[in-house]
Amino acid sequence: MSKRTLTLAVAAIVLALAAAPFVIAAERSHHRGHFGADGDSMMMFGHLDHIKSALDLSDAQADQIRAIHSALREQNKPYRESLRGGFGAVAQALLANPNDLAAAQALMDKQDQAERVMKTNTLAAAAKAVNVLTPSQREKVSQFISERQTRHQQRDAQ
Repeated sequence: MSKRTLTLAVAAIVLALAAAPFVIAAERSHHRGHFGADGDSMMMFGHLDHIKSALDLSDAQADQIRAIHSALREQNKPYRESLRGGFGAVAQALLANPNDLAAAQALMDKQDQAERVMKTNTLAAAAKAVNVLTPSQREKVSQFISERQTRHQQRDAQ
């Protein structure tokens, strides 16, 4: 296995484990049809009470996770705003000059960069959230992720 493949595999595993609190909240809010104020279906900790009970979080842990989520939302706010209407800007650039693909590509590259920064910020926040959890809570998160993957595989197989 190459070093790059190994690094990507480790990063994927860490991301999967770190994202479990986010996944639990999103899964629960998705089934109920609730979304964040600006269409944010992840609502990572919008339903922290579900995560708190599922993982048996202490009040201190819940407060730490809430603070991590708030900091992430604030950190990603300018990037979210820059992504809104982004494809519209690309379309307008092409409509203004259909032969200027470079301008449209530059706009798409700017969006890609904003998305990359948001994902990096989210990964860092997820790592912080995982550090708040105890080993037994991390094991529960791992179990939630496995169950979710199984449900998705079963759904995709149908």
